Order: sequence, then structure tokens, then C-alpha cells
Amino acid sequence: MIAAPDTDERVQGSESLWTRVRWPLLSVVVTVGLALGRVLVNPRFYFTDDTERGSFGQWWALGEYLTQSRLPILDPSAWQGGNYFAEGQWGILSPVTWLIGLSAYVAPDAALHATAWKALFLAIFAIGMFLLARDFGASRPWAALAAVLAPAAGFTVYMDAASWSTGLFDSCLLPLVWWTLRRAVERGRSPIPFLVTSFTLITFGYVFGVIVLVVLLVETLVRQIVARDGARILRTLLASAWGALWTIVVYLPAIMTSPVTERSTDPFANEHFLNADVADLFSAGSPLTTGSIESFWGPATQGPLVYIAWLVPLIPLFLPIPRDAVRRLVPVWVLGIAMLVFVLAPSEMGPIRWPIRMMPYVAIAVILILAVAATRAFPERLTRGRVWAAAGLVAAMTYVSWVGEMWSWKSLALAAALQLAALLGFWLVARRREDGFVAGRTSPWERKTIAVVLASILVTVVVGAAQMTQWRESPLPSVNAPTATDELEGVLDGAAGDAIVVGNYYTGQSTPDSWGERLMGNLWYLSDTPVASVYTVLPFAAYAEDLCSDLRGLTCADALSTLWSVDDETGVMVSDLMSISTIVAAKDTYPDRPAVPEGWHLEREGYWNWFFERDEELPSAGGVTWQGSGTSVAVAEETQTTVTLTVEEVGSDPRVVLSRLPFPGYSVDGAALADPVRDYLLTVNVADVAPGDTVTVRFLPPPFPVLAASFILAWLVALGWLIGRAIARRRARTP
Repeated sequence: MIAAPDTDERVQGSESLWTRVRWPLLSVVVTVGLALGRVLVNPRFYFTDDTERGSFGQWWALGEYLTQSRLPILDPSAWQGGNYFAEGQWGILSPVTWLIGLSAYVAPDAALHATAWKALFLAIFAIGMFLLARDFGASRPWAALAAVLAPAAGFTVYMDAASWSTGLFDSCLLPLVWWTLRRAVERGRSPIPFLVTSFTLITFGYVFGVIVLVVLLVETLVRQIVARDGARILRTLLASAWGALWTIVVYLPAIMTSPVTERSTDPFANEHFLNADVADLFSAGSPLTTGSIESFWGPATQGPLVYIAWLVPLIPLFLPIPRDAVRRLVPVWVLGIAMLVFVLAPSEMGPIRWPIRMMPYVAIAVILILAVAATRAFPERLTRGRVWAAAGLVAAMTYVSWVGEMWSWKSLALAAALQLAALLGFWLVARRREDGFVAGRTSPWERKTIAVVLASILVTVVVGAAQMTQWRESPLPSVNAPTATDELEGVLDGAAGDAIVVGNYYTGQSTPDSWGERLMGNLWYLSDTPVASVYTVLPFAAYAEDLCSDLRGLTCADALSTLWSVDDETGVMVSDLMSISTIVAAKDTYPDRPAVPEGWHLEREGYWNWFFERDEELPSAGGVTWQGSGTSVAVAEETQTTVTLTVEEVGSDPRVVLSRLPFPGYSVDGAALADPVRDYLLTVNVADVAPGDTVTVRFLPPPFPVLAASFILAWLVALGWLIGRAIARRRARTP
């Protein structure tokens, strides 16, 4: 039988510190060793794709804001990428992300910074998995193996860890969140650990982790309702309210902003892009095969995206799981099934795309079940029948994988040979005759468990090394940006005013010298010059259409002519309406020197780009760039989120244009918003304003009253939970 949690804790209290920490310590050391081993093969392994072009630049910018004692809310100069509350993954409410940002701002090397933080989170993953596996009934050795296997799963290593930083942070923290939730709700322990871990997960701003948290909370609530446990129902409702209120604060601005962005038109469709089919799941135990996961590079992505653990086909060794353990694992079954349904779901479900992102959570569930089942079955319950069943599953999974990816037959055969050898090893160790129990010595079954677990950890390390020989980097692309931050900070130094990049400026990314002329995505934040061409997850639809700009800042050839064209409605050049003073034009798109309009000049010609500047530099974006006929205003005060105007005269055209995108959340005191010029330039109508009056244009994340109320209520829920628990404990101690 599995000891009850309270019994486990009493037993642990009588054990030595070394006995309690040696297994989790081993799992952390192995996990960090594997993580750093990948860097020995490829120093840029953790500085790829979205980390390279997205995360590090925003971390650096966040750190810069924090050193100025500010939090970023809005940056008009960043245009469609500058609505930071809506962007979400900036994590501007997350103290952990603040630490990452501050350390990025002072880090001499971007790749080293990313590696250090990601290795730390993988270590947290191992700790959380160990604690969670123990909580569900796994012995320490099997829990330690689970803690090594989960951070080594294919999607975690090759997609989240290499590129999608916030996805990694969420999946690494989830086991710890789940463990603290179970302690707080089911055992009535202090809710503070859950409040801290869940707050951290939600404020990272990555919605997929929040979806998983919702599944866990709903499962917990339903289970307690079925059990009619009033105290636990109340604690679950408090935990759910805390999570829901912070989810409103973090994600509602993006939802309210989405109608003006390209996200509003995201379809519900299955294009078979970064989702799996049932046959792909048969590769879950094969570490050196890809599965048929379609992505940016065709029908097969070069990476083990559905790989969970090489031990998966050996699960029949430990079946059937005893009934009491099955009941205790109900939350794991629910999570696993829910995440499996998600992984097999359509590739596009509105703004929720690419469901294979849920593979780390499928891996967590499968590995937890494996650890608990092995604890209850090994070594005494292994039989020949179970060995043959496991061998049959190895053969079946190998065959189905081979049918789907015949080109990987050597890798499949190698994995099958490894699994059969492990199967034989398990059998031999389990059947080996040993002396009986001797007081003061480890029991025979404990020695057998330790032997197979240590051997399995060693095999996991070898498998990780083999993966690195086959896939030295993530299938997600690297743009080979410099990693020295001082080199990145020097790009576009001294350029006039705000800048924008047009054309395909990705050409030459593999040539080190090219990086002296341009950056990419959010790396532009490291430049002293404000640049509009930063990365965004919410492209402003009208802006993106007019400048044919994508979410990475790339544009078509027409963007330059659009910037230098005269707007029909205002009679002002579009670049002036945007307050742009510098244009970097990629020679790949404009091989011949573009004709320069009046008021502009070619500042210099680079090898990769043309650099144009306005003859008279304009102020940074955010202020007034046009006033209607007969209308005159003066800017009394301007910040990133507010502009105060003094109206001097109101003419036949009472409109005033500001170089800002009209995001939801703007309001005007003393006047009214008008239809945006060109559909993406914030416009104010001062028709009803008397000369001499002031007008204030203000931006607050929408809907701000709801966000403020949710913020306050969240802390009240936490305070109420803590006070209620303290009162209950005092009453319990009172005779």
C-alpha cells in the first residue's frame, strides 16, 4: 500500500537530510548536466529563433525600463509591437521576468544569459517533477527518474528550451504549481506557495500554461464536489478565484485589443500544422525519430517533437496498476487525456494555434504514471507475461513509426534494440536472487530498484547525447545574430529620430559583417535609435496592410513608396505622419538606389542596406503630426501614454492626428476620438473645444476599471484565504 501523505511526511521527518535530498539532488545535477552538455555541442542551442529575435530583446528593454524605475505600458515608437500589456509575453507584472530583464540588461553575452536562465528553469522542472511524483505515490528513486525524464522530453528540449522561452517557463513551473495546489487544497497546508507559483506562471503571459492550470483547477473542484468535502471545495474555489482574477489582469487587454489586429480573423481550421495524429504518438518512445509533424519546413520537422521517454514502451511491465494507485492518479489521467485531445486537435482554433505545444504536459502525465506504476510493480510483480507484453508494444510502436517514416528505419531499429535490452535488464535484475533483509542494510528490492533507476538515468544521458549528434540545434531557425550585447547596442548608433526598416532585411543573416548594418525583431530594442520594426504577436491589421508588414517587421517592396507617398486626406507624407526620420531599406529588395523625395537624403550606402534620413529630424512618435485646416494646437505635455494639448484655434477641419496607433484603451478628456486617418493613425476631433482649453489624450490598458478591480480582488482573495486558514487553525488548537 502507498502511505498517506501525512504518514509520508512523518516518516520523512525522522530521516536524515541526506536521505531526503540525495535523489532530488541527483535528478537536478543530471538535468543541468544534460542542459549544459547541449551547449558544449552547440553554444547557441538556447539562443534560437524566438529567443534570439524576440525574448532577449524584450528582456533587455524591460531591464532598461526597470533601471529607470518604470514599467513599460506603451511605446508609440515601437508601433504595432509597442502595446506591452496586450503583448502579454513581456511579463511586465512578473517579478521573475523582472529579474530576467535586469540581468539581460547588464549581461555581456545574450546566449550565455539565455542559457543560464533556461538551465535554472530546467532544474526547477526536475525539482517539481520529483515532488509531484512523490505526492502521487512514487518512491524516491522512481521519482528521481521521472524528474530526469520530463525535462529531457523532445518538445521541451528542441522547441521550448531552444526557442519558445515562455513556453519553457510555464512547463517547467507547472509541476511545482500542481504540487503546491495539492498541498494547499487537499491537505490544508499554507496557500502561500501556491499563490506564489501560480501567480508566477500566469504572469509569464503564455496562455498555454494557463489552460493547463484551468484543467487542474476544474478537475480538483469536480473531484471535491463528488467527495462532498466542503472545506476542500472552498479552498479550490479560492485557488480558482485567485487564478481567474490574475488571468483577467494579464490576458483581458489582449482580448480587448484583438479586434483591431490580425488575430481577429484567425480561423478555426485544420491545416495539419504543428499538430499530431494518432500514428505520430507511436514515436513517443523513440528518441531519434521525428514523427510526421508538419511545420514551416514541410511534412516532417527535423526534431523529436513527440518523443516523451525511451521507457514508454516498457509500461506493460508495470501493469495493471493497483486500484488504489489508479484512484490516486485520477488527476493525472484527466490531465493526460485533456492534453492528448489538445495535441490531436485542429492546428488552428482561432487565436490558439499549434496544439503540439501541449506535448510537455502529455509527457508530464505519462511519466508520472510510469513512475507510480513502476514503484508499485518493480521488482516483485514482474512476470514473463508482462515482459512479453512490453516486447510486443516495443515491436508495435516501432512498426507503426516505421510505416509513417520509413527513412528513419535505422534510428527506429536502434531505439527498439535499446528498449529490448533494457527490458531484458529489468527482467534479469528483478529475477536475481539476493540475500534476505538484514537490519541496517538496504532491502533487496530497494537495491534492485536503485540499480535499474541508476541504469535508466545513465541511458537517458546517453540518449540525450545521441540526440545531440543527430540534431545539434532546434528545427526552429537561427538568424545567427551576434551574442555580445555591446556589439548589438552599437547598430544604427547616431541615426536621426525614429527609424523603420523596409524590405527583406533578413538577407545576409549568416554573414557576421552584415550585423553591423541591422538587427532583427526585438533585438532592435538594444539600439539607441527607436525602431518601428520590432516583433509583435498582435499585428495591427490596418498598419500591417498599408505597409505590408509582418509580425517580424519584414515588409514588401511597396512599403518604401508608401512611406514616401503623400496621404490624400491630409496632404502630408506618410512617413511624416508617423514621425519617421530614418529609413533603412534592404538592398535585397531595392538593389538599385531608390529615388529620394524632397526633404530626404541618402545618409550612407552600406553593403546590405540603404540608409536614408530626413533633412530635418522629427520628434519621436507619439505627438501631433497634422492639424486640420484652420485648426491649431500646442503640445503642453507628452509621455508615452498621455498627450496634453492646448487648443489655440478650431478651424473648418477640427481633426488632429497623432503618430500613434489607435489601440483600444485610448480616451480623450475634453474632446472626442475621430475615425483614424489611414485607419491606423490616432485622430482627435476638437470641434467642441473652445480656444484656450486643454485636451488630454490618455492610454490605459483596456478595460482598465475591470483590470484594477481584478487586481484588488485577487489580493483580497489571497488575504481572505490566509486569514480564514489562521482562524481555522486557532480554533483547532482551542480545547
